[in-house]
Parts: sequence; structure tokens; C-alpha cells
Amino acid sequence: KIKNIEDKDSTMKSASLVAIALAIPASHAFLASRPGHSARVQTEVRSISPSSIISLFPTDNDTPTKSTSSSSDTSLSSQIHSSITAAAAAAALFVATAVPANAVSGGGLDYAGLDISNQDYSNGNYKGKDFTQVLAKATNFANSNLQGCRFYKAYLVNTDFEGADVRGVSFEDTSMDNANLKNIVAGGAYFGQSLLDVKTLEGGDFTDAQIPTKTLLQVCDREDVKGTNPVTGADTRDSLMCL
Repeated sequence: KIKNIEDKDSTMKSASLVAIALAIPASHAFLASRPGHSARVQTEVRSISPSSIISLFPTDNDTPTKSTSSSSDTSLSSQIHSSITAAAAAAALFVATAVPANAVSGGGLDYAGLDISNQDYSNGNYKGKDFTQVLAKATNFANSNLQGCRFYKAYLVNTDFEGADVRGVSFEDTSMDNANLKNIVAGGAYFGQSLLDVKTLEGGDFTDAQIPTKTLLQVCDREDVKGTNPVTGADTRDSLMCL
């Protein structure tokens, strides 16, 4: 009986360890997928064979028991084994590990953190790409589709965005000294104080753009806040709601 009690205790401990081992990667994947993380993640489901886990534990047929074992001992062992079977089956469906996700439009982490200074990205389609913390000094994005891109904390000094479609783009906490925003389509884009440092805003469409109030007041005082966007026909001052 003492031997049977020890066996049951060992099996219970093993079952607990399996539950913990299965829960850790699943919880990591869940937390990584929560909104608000800088790098989006996706889960890659990996199949785990229930039989491979079950085989680690003895069954009633595999483990010799003394004839003095009670029917309640056998019942408890069967219940433990059934629990392990259920846990293994669940693991095959739900255990996942977090891996770097594609950006909104695919392509892994895209350009985040890269140095693409002085390169030509004009007339291209980069919709939804991630340019977080990118170094893009004097990079040419003229006439490109950049809808929904993320340029958070990017270095955009002397960068050319003339005629680019940057609707919904995040430009918060960027450095935009002498950046060219002429004829830009920036509806619904997010800007910070660095908007004051750009080379020109002439002909830009900033309809529904999110700009800090204090920054907007100073933007409206600029002489280059004028003209009409050649694509949307919006008046630059009207799109900024400048008086």
C-alpha cells in the first residue's frame, strides 16, 4: 500500500508538471498578442501528439500493483490517466509559441530599426509597412503609397514625402527637420511637434489629421500653409482648419 501511495503521489506531481509546462508557452503567446505592444505578434500553432505525452506516464496495465490494492486505488489511477489524456489533447490544439508577426500588410518586421538613409523608395507601394525607429535621412518616398505605415520615433531629416499618400500614418515622436511634405495626402495621419520643423506644407491635405493643439496654432502661422492638393482638391489651410 505504501508503494501504491508513492506511485500515485509521483503520478500526481508529474501531471502537475505537465499542466505547468503546457500553460507557460500558451500564456506567453496570449500576452504577446495583446494590443498595445510595439511589435505585433502572431501565434504559430505547433501540433503535440497526445500519445507522446501520455506515454511518459504508467497506466494500470504497465505498472504492476500488489494484489492488496483496493478498487479505489485503481479508480484514482484511472482518473489521473484520463486527466493527462484530456490535457494532452487540449495541448495539441492550443499550445502555441509567440513569434514575430508580419506587419499590417505582411513582410515580417519590414523596415523597423533599419538604416535606409539616402535610398530611393519613390513611386512604390508600401501600404501598412512598419518603419518604426527607422533611419531615413534624405530618403525619397515621393509619390509613394504609405497608407497606414508606422514611422514612430523615426529619423526623417531631409526626407522627401512630396506627393506621397500618408493617410493614417503615425509620425509621433519623429525628427522631421527639413522634410518635404509638399502636396502630401495626410488625411487622418498623426503628427507631433516635429511638424513645425518640416521644409514645406504647401499643397498638403491634412483633413482629420491629429496634431497637438499648440503645434497646430503655430503651423497655421506658417507662410507655406497654402495651396490646393492636386489629388484631393482640398485647400491646405481649410484642411488644417486654420482661421
